[in-house]
Amino acid sequence: MTGGDGRTDAPADRVLAVPCEGDDLLALFALDTGERLGEVPVGSHPVHATTCRGRTVVATMGERSVTAVDPSGEVTRVETGVLGPSHFAVANGELYVSCSAGDALAVVDPETLTLVDRVAVGAEPHELAVASGGERLYSGSRREGVVDVVDTGSRERIGAIDAGPDARVQGVAVSSDGERGYAVDQRGARVVAFETGGDVAGDAASAGPVRAEAAVGADPYDLVATGNRVFVPGRGDGVVHEFDRELELTAVHEGFSRPVDVFEVAGDWWVLDAGAARLRSFDGAVVETPAPGLVATPVGGAGDRRLAVSHYDDDRVSLVDVDSGTVWTAESPAYPFGSVVV
Repeated sequence: MTGGDGRTDAPADRVLAVPCEGDDLLALFALDTGERLGEVPVGSHPVHATTCRGRTVVATMGERSVTAVDPSGEVTRVETGVLGPSHFAVANGELYVSCSAGDALAVVDPETLTLVDRVAVGAEPHELAVASGGERLYSGSRREGVVDVVDTGSRERIGAIDAGPDARVQGVAVSSDGERGYAVDQRGARVVAFETGGDVAGDAASAGPVRAEAAVGADPYDLVATGNRVFVPGRGDGVVHEFDRELELTAVHEGFSRPVDVFEVAGDWWVLDAGAARLRSFDGAVVETPAPGLVATPVGGAGDRRLAVSHYDDDRVSLVDVDSGTVWTAESPAYPFGSVVV
Protein backbone atom coordinates (compact mmCIF):
# COMPACT_ATOMS: atom_id res chain seq x y z
CA MET A 1 0.00 0.00 0.00
CA THR A 2 1.31 3.44 -0.87
CA GLY A 3 0.85 6.27 1.63
CA GLY A 4 -0.26 9.80 0.86
CA ASP A 5 3.39 10.90 0.78
CA GLY A 6 4.10 8.46 -2.06
CA ARG A 7 6.16 5.97 -0.04
CA THR A 8 5.51 2.26 -0.51
CA ASP A 9 6.20 -0.46 2.05
CA ALA A 10 8.17 -3.55 1.04
CA PRO A 11 5.94 -6.41 -0.15
CA ALA A 12 6.82 -8.66 2.80
CA ASP A 13 6.02 -6.00 5.37
CA ARG A 14 2.74 -5.83 7.17
CA VAL A 15 1.14 -2.45 7.71
CA LEU A 16 -0.98 -1.16 10.57
CA ALA A 17 -3.73 1.03 9.08
CA VAL A 18 -5.27 3.37 11.65
CA PRO A 19 -8.33 5.58 11.04
CA CYS A 20 -7.72 8.92 12.75
CA GLU A 21 -11.07 10.53 13.49
CA GLY A 22 -9.78 14.02 14.26
CA ASP A 23 -7.84 14.53 11.02
CA ASP A 24 -9.95 12.50 8.54
CA LEU A 25 -6.98 10.31 7.64
CA LEU A 26 -5.95 6.67 7.45
CA ALA A 27 -2.44 6.62 8.96
CA LEU A 28 -0.06 3.84 7.92
CA PHE A 29 2.69 2.36 10.12
CA ALA A 30 5.14 -0.48 9.58
CA LEU A 31 3.82 -3.12 11.98
CA ASP A 32 7.17 -4.40 13.24
CA THR A 33 8.98 -1.07 13.62
CA GLY A 34 6.33 1.64 13.96
CA GLU A 35 7.85 3.63 11.10
CA ARG A 36 5.34 6.12 9.72
CA LEU A 37 4.76 5.14 6.09
CA GLY A 38 2.24 7.74 5.07
CA GLU A 39 -1.40 8.70 5.27
CA VAL A 40 -4.46 8.58 3.05
CA PRO A 41 -7.35 11.11 3.17
CA VAL A 42 -10.55 9.09 3.65
CA GLY A 43 -13.36 11.50 4.50
CA SER A 44 -15.01 12.87 7.62
CA HIS A 45 -14.72 11.14 11.02
CA PRO A 46 -13.17 7.76 10.15
CA VAL A 47 -13.66 5.33 13.04
CA HIS A 48 -13.28 1.68 12.03
CA ALA A 49 -11.52 -0.20 9.27
CA THR A 50 -11.71 -3.70 7.84
CA THR A 51 -10.04 -5.64 5.04
CA CYS A 52 -11.97 -7.18 2.18
CA ARG A 53 -10.78 -8.56 -1.18
CA GLY A 54 -7.31 -7.11 -0.62
CA ARG A 55 -8.57 -3.62 0.12
CA THR A 56 -8.79 -1.63 3.33
CA VAL A 57 -12.30 -0.24 3.82
CA VAL A 58 -12.89 2.63 6.23
CA ALA A 59 -16.15 3.69 7.87
CA THR A 60 -16.45 7.47 7.82
CA MET A 61 -19.25 8.50 10.16
CA GLY A 62 -19.45 12.04 8.82
CA GLU A 63 -20.15 10.88 5.26
CA ARG A 64 -22.79 9.12 3.22
CA SER A 65 -20.12 6.77 1.94
CA VAL A 66 -17.31 4.42 2.94
CA THR A 67 -13.79 4.65 1.59
CA ALA A 68 -11.89 1.74 0.02
CA VAL A 69 -8.10 1.92 -0.32
CA ASP A 70 -6.37 -0.65 -2.54
CA PRO A 71 -2.74 -1.79 -2.06
CA SER A 72 -1.46 0.84 -4.52
CA GLY A 73 -3.09 3.62 -2.51
CA GLU A 74 -5.95 4.26 -4.95
CA VAL A 75 -9.02 5.57 -3.12
CA THR A 76 -12.61 4.72 -4.07
CA ARG A 77 -15.66 6.21 -2.38
CA VAL A 78 -18.63 3.85 -2.15
CA GLU A 79 -21.90 5.71 -1.64
CA THR A 80 -24.17 4.39 1.11
CA GLY A 81 -26.91 6.97 0.49
CA VAL A 82 -27.40 7.45 4.24
CA LEU A 83 -25.28 9.11 6.88
CA GLY A 84 -23.12 7.63 9.61
CA PRO A 85 -21.28 4.46 8.51
CA SER A 86 -19.68 2.99 11.62
CA HIS A 87 -19.27 -0.82 11.80
CA PHE A 88 -18.66 -3.65 9.33
CA ALA A 89 -19.57 -7.30 8.93
CA VAL A 90 -19.10 -9.74 6.05
CA ALA A 91 -21.90 -12.16 5.16
CA ASN A 92 -22.64 -14.10 1.97
CA GLY A 93 -19.59 -12.53 0.38
CA GLU A 94 -21.01 -9.03 0.82
CA LEU A 95 -19.92 -6.21 3.11
CA TYR A 96 -22.59 -4.89 5.49
CA VAL A 97 -22.16 -1.42 6.97
CA SER A 98 -24.27 -0.06 9.82
CA CYS A 99 -25.27 3.57 9.16
CA SER A 100 -26.20 5.02 12.52
CA ALA A 101 -27.75 8.26 11.28
CA GLY A 102 -29.66 6.61 8.45
CA ASP A 103 -31.35 3.75 10.35
CA ALA A 104 -30.16 1.30 7.71
CA LEU A 105 -27.50 -1.20 6.77
CA ALA A 106 -25.71 -0.54 3.50
CA VAL A 107 -24.78 -3.66 1.51
CA VAL A 108 -21.65 -3.31 -0.61
CA ASP A 109 -20.22 -5.62 -3.27
CA PRO A 110 -16.55 -5.71 -2.23
CA GLU A 111 -15.40 -6.78 -5.71
CA THR A 112 -17.05 -4.01 -7.73
CA LEU A 113 -17.17 -1.51 -4.85
CA THR A 114 -20.80 -0.68 -5.52
CA LEU A 115 -23.85 -0.34 -3.29
CA VAL A 116 -26.15 -3.28 -4.02
CA ASP A 117 -28.85 -2.76 -1.40
CA ARG A 118 -29.94 -1.06 1.81
CA VAL A 119 -31.80 -2.79 4.62
CA ALA A 120 -34.00 -0.71 6.92
CA VAL A 121 -33.41 -1.57 10.59
CA GLY A 122 -34.08 -0.08 14.02
CA ALA A 123 -33.03 3.47 14.74
CA GLU A 124 -29.33 4.15 15.28
CA PRO A 125 -27.85 0.78 14.35
CA HIS A 126 -24.40 0.20 15.76
CA GLU A 127 -22.51 -3.08 16.09
CA LEU A 128 -23.12 -6.08 13.84
CA ALA A 129 -22.66 -9.81 14.33
CA VAL A 130 -23.03 -12.74 11.93
CA ALA A 131 -24.05 -16.29 12.82
CA SER A 132 -21.84 -19.10 11.55
CA GLY A 133 -22.67 -19.90 7.96
CA GLY A 134 -23.52 -16.28 7.29
CA GLU A 135 -27.26 -16.76 6.71
CA ARG A 136 -28.28 -14.34 9.45
CA LEU A 137 -26.91 -11.01 10.56
CA TYR A 138 -27.75 -9.24 13.83
CA SER A 139 -27.82 -5.45 14.22
CA GLY A 140 -28.23 -3.67 17.55
CA SER A 141 -30.48 -0.59 17.69
CA ARG A 142 -29.42 1.96 20.26
CA ARG A 143 -32.67 3.93 20.13
CA GLU A 144 -35.29 1.18 19.77
CA GLY A 145 -33.76 -1.36 22.15
CA VAL A 146 -33.93 -4.30 19.77
CA VAL A 147 -31.63 -6.62 17.88
CA ASP A 148 -32.75 -6.67 14.25
CA VAL A 149 -32.40 -9.98 12.42
CA VAL A 150 -31.49 -9.84 8.72
CA ASP A 151 -31.67 -12.71 6.25
CA THR A 152 -28.51 -12.20 4.20
CA GLY A 153 -29.80 -14.28 1.29
CA SER A 154 -32.78 -12.04 0.64
CA ARG A 155 -31.25 -8.97 2.32
CA GLU A 156 -34.44 -8.51 4.31
CA ARG A 157 -35.14 -7.75 7.95
CA ILE A 158 -37.08 -10.81 9.13
CA GLY A 159 -37.63 -9.87 12.76
CA ALA A 160 -36.52 -7.99 15.85
CA ILE A 161 -35.51 -9.36 19.23
CA ASP A 162 -36.73 -7.16 22.07
CA ALA A 163 -33.90 -6.57 24.56
CA GLY A 164 -36.23 -5.18 27.25
CA PRO A 165 -38.03 -1.98 28.27
CA ASP A 166 -36.04 1.21 27.55
CA ALA A 167 -33.03 -0.83 26.42
CA ARG A 168 -30.17 0.80 24.53
CA VAL A 169 -28.52 -2.01 22.59
CA GLN A 170 -24.83 -1.37 22.20
CA GLY A 171 -22.62 -4.43 21.71
CA VAL A 172 -23.89 -7.51 19.84
CA ALA A 173 -22.01 -10.82 19.53
CA VAL A 174 -22.55 -14.43 18.49
CA SER A 175 -20.87 -17.39 20.19
CA SER A 176 -18.09 -19.05 18.21
CA ASP A 177 -20.29 -22.09 17.54
CA GLY A 178 -23.00 -19.80 16.16
CA GLU A 179 -25.75 -21.17 18.38
CA ARG A 180 -26.28 -18.31 20.81
CA GLY A 181 -26.37 -14.55 20.43
CA TYR A 182 -25.85 -11.85 23.05
CA ALA A 183 -26.65 -8.14 23.31
CA VAL A 184 -25.60 -5.48 25.80
CA ASP A 185 -28.23 -3.08 27.15
CA GLN A 186 -26.08 -0.06 27.98
CA ARG A 187 -28.85 1.91 29.67
CA GLY A 188 -30.03 -0.95 31.87
CA ALA A 189 -26.55 -2.39 32.61
CA ARG A 190 -27.68 -5.83 31.42
CA VAL A 191 -26.74 -8.53 28.97
CA VAL A 192 -29.31 -10.74 27.26
CA ALA A 193 -28.89 -14.08 25.48
CA PHE A 194 -30.98 -15.12 22.47
CA GLU A 195 -31.27 -18.08 20.14
CA THR A 196 -29.79 -17.64 16.67
CA GLY A 197 -31.93 -20.25 14.89
CA GLY A 198 -35.62 -20.94 14.40
CA ASP A 199 -38.46 -18.46 14.16
CA VAL A 200 -37.96 -14.80 14.96
CA ALA A 201 -40.66 -12.44 16.17
CA GLY A 202 -41.81 -10.18 13.37
CA ASP A 203 -42.14 -7.08 15.51
CA ALA A 204 -40.21 -5.54 18.38
CA ALA A 205 -43.09 -5.92 20.83
CA SER A 206 -42.49 -9.65 21.23
CA ALA A 207 -39.78 -11.13 23.43
CA GLY A 208 -39.07 -13.67 20.71
CA PRO A 209 -36.07 -15.91 21.26
CA VAL A 210 -34.60 -14.22 24.38
CA ARG A 211 -33.45 -17.01 26.71
CA ALA A 212 -31.68 -15.33 29.64
CA GLU A 213 -30.50 -12.02 31.04
CA ALA A 214 -28.07 -10.87 33.71
CA ALA A 215 -26.91 -7.68 35.40
CA VAL A 216 -23.44 -6.31 34.59
CA GLY A 217 -21.31 -3.33 35.64
CA ALA A 218 -22.42 0.23 34.96
CA ASP A 219 -22.09 1.71 31.47
CA PRO A 220 -21.35 -1.50 29.53
CA TYR A 221 -20.41 -0.82 25.94
CA ASP A 222 -19.19 -4.01 24.32
CA LEU A 223 -18.89 -7.74 24.99
CA VAL A 224 -16.87 -10.78 23.94
CA ALA A 225 -18.44 -14.20 23.34
CA THR A 226 -16.58 -17.49 22.86
CA GLY A 227 -18.05 -20.98 22.58
CA ASN A 228 -18.72 -21.23 26.31
CA ARG A 229 -17.99 -17.88 27.93
CA VAL A 230 -19.22 -14.30 27.76
CA PHE A 231 -17.30 -11.26 29.05
CA VAL A 232 -18.87 -7.82 29.61
CA PRO A 233 -16.73 -4.86 30.75
CA GLY A 234 -18.54 -2.32 32.94
CA ARG A 235 -16.82 0.99 32.27
CA GLY A 236 -18.57 2.84 35.08
CA ASP A 237 -17.71 0.33 37.82
CA GLY A 238 -14.26 -0.85 36.76
CA VAL A 239 -15.29 -4.52 36.61
CA VAL A 240 -15.57 -7.28 34.02
CA HIS A 241 -18.37 -9.82 34.44
CA GLU A 242 -17.70 -13.35 33.22
CA PHE A 243 -20.60 -15.72 32.45
CA ASP A 244 -21.11 -19.16 31.01
CA ARG A 245 -23.07 -19.44 27.76
CA GLU A 246 -26.40 -19.47 29.68
CA LEU A 247 -25.44 -16.23 31.49
CA GLU A 248 -24.82 -17.92 34.81
CA LEU A 249 -22.24 -15.78 36.62
CA THR A 250 -18.77 -17.33 36.75
CA ALA A 251 -16.66 -14.45 38.10
CA VAL A 252 -16.50 -10.70 38.60
CA HIS A 253 -13.02 -9.39 37.78
CA GLU A 254 -12.29 -6.19 39.72
CA GLY A 255 -9.55 -3.60 40.05
CA PHE A 256 -9.82 -1.85 36.70
CA SER A 257 -10.36 1.85 36.09
CA ARG A 258 -12.40 1.99 32.87
CA PRO A 259 -12.32 -1.40 31.16
CA VAL A 260 -13.37 -1.20 27.53
CA ASP A 261 -12.43 -4.52 25.91
CA VAL A 262 -11.25 -8.06 26.62
CA PHE A 263 -8.82 -10.08 24.49
CA GLU A 264 -7.68 -13.68 24.48
CA VAL A 265 -3.95 -13.62 23.78
CA ALA A 266 -2.40 -17.08 23.37
CA GLY A 267 -4.74 -18.61 25.94
CA ASP A 268 -4.70 -15.77 28.49
CA TRP A 269 -7.37 -13.10 28.96
CA TRP A 270 -6.28 -9.43 28.98
CA VAL A 271 -8.27 -6.25 29.62
CA LEU A 272 -7.77 -2.93 27.85
CA ASP A 273 -8.30 -0.07 30.31
CA ALA A 274 -9.22 3.38 28.94
CA GLY A 275 -8.58 4.94 32.35
CA ALA A 276 -5.12 3.51 33.06
CA ALA A 277 -1.89 3.22 31.08
CA ARG A 278 -1.71 -0.55 31.19
CA LEU A 279 -3.02 -3.91 30.08
CA ARG A 280 -3.94 -6.31 32.88
CA SER A 281 -4.79 -9.99 32.76
CA PHE A 282 -7.44 -11.75 34.80
CA ASP A 283 -4.56 -13.49 36.57
CA GLY A 284 -3.16 -10.14 37.75
CA ALA A 285 -0.26 -9.73 35.31
CA VAL A 286 0.30 -6.09 34.30
CA VAL A 287 1.92 -4.60 31.20
CA GLU A 288 2.53 -0.86 31.30
CA THR A 289 1.64 1.14 28.18
CA PRO A 290 2.62 4.70 27.19
CA ALA A 291 -0.93 6.00 27.74
CA PRO A 292 -4.44 4.66 28.29
CA GLY A 293 -5.87 2.87 25.25
CA LEU A 294 -9.38 3.10 23.86
CA VAL A 295 -9.16 0.49 21.08
CA ALA A 296 -6.82 -2.46 20.54
CA THR A 297 -6.34 -4.95 17.70
CA PRO A 298 -4.67 -8.39 17.86
CA VAL A 299 -2.04 -8.37 15.14
CA GLY A 300 -1.19 -12.02 14.53
CA GLY A 301 -2.32 -15.60 14.69
CA ALA A 302 -2.91 -17.93 17.60
CA GLY A 303 0.67 -17.75 18.90
CA ASP A 304 1.16 -14.00 18.53
CA ARG A 305 1.02 -12.14 21.85
CA ARG A 306 0.93 -8.61 20.48
CA LEU A 307 -1.79 -5.96 20.38
CA ALA A 308 -1.86 -2.69 18.45
CA VAL A 309 -3.23 -0.09 20.88
CA SER A 310 -4.78 3.24 19.85
CA HIS A 311 -4.25 5.93 22.49
CA TYR A 312 -7.22 7.99 21.36
CA ASP A 313 -6.81 11.01 23.65
CA ASP A 314 -3.01 11.13 23.31
CA ASP A 315 -2.67 10.93 19.50
CA ARG A 316 -0.35 7.94 19.66
CA VAL A 317 -0.33 4.33 18.55
CA SER A 318 1.64 1.50 20.18
CA LEU A 319 2.48 -2.12 19.53
CA VAL A 320 2.45 -3.97 22.86
CA ASP A 321 3.71 -7.48 23.57
CA VAL A 322 2.06 -8.89 26.70
CA ASP A 323 5.30 -10.71 27.54
CA SER A 324 7.92 -8.04 26.91
CA GLY A 325 5.96 -4.77 27.05
CA THR A 326 5.78 -1.92 24.54
CA VAL A 327 7.57 -2.73 21.28
CA TRP A 328 7.16 0.74 19.80
CA THR A 329 5.10 3.92 20.13
CA ALA A 330 4.51 6.45 17.37
CA GLU A 331 2.76 9.78 17.10
CA SER A 332 -0.36 9.71 14.94
CA PRO A 333 -2.86 12.16 13.52
CA ALA A 334 -5.62 13.20 15.92
CA TYR A 335 -7.83 10.62 17.64
CA PRO A 336 -6.59 7.24 16.33
CA PHE A 337 -9.34 4.64 16.51
CA GLY A 338 -10.07 1.10 15.28
CA SER A 339 -7.03 -0.18 13.36
CA VAL A 340 -6.53 -3.14 11.04
CA VAL A 341 -3.44 -5.04 9.88
CA VAL A 342 -2.98 -5.25 6.09
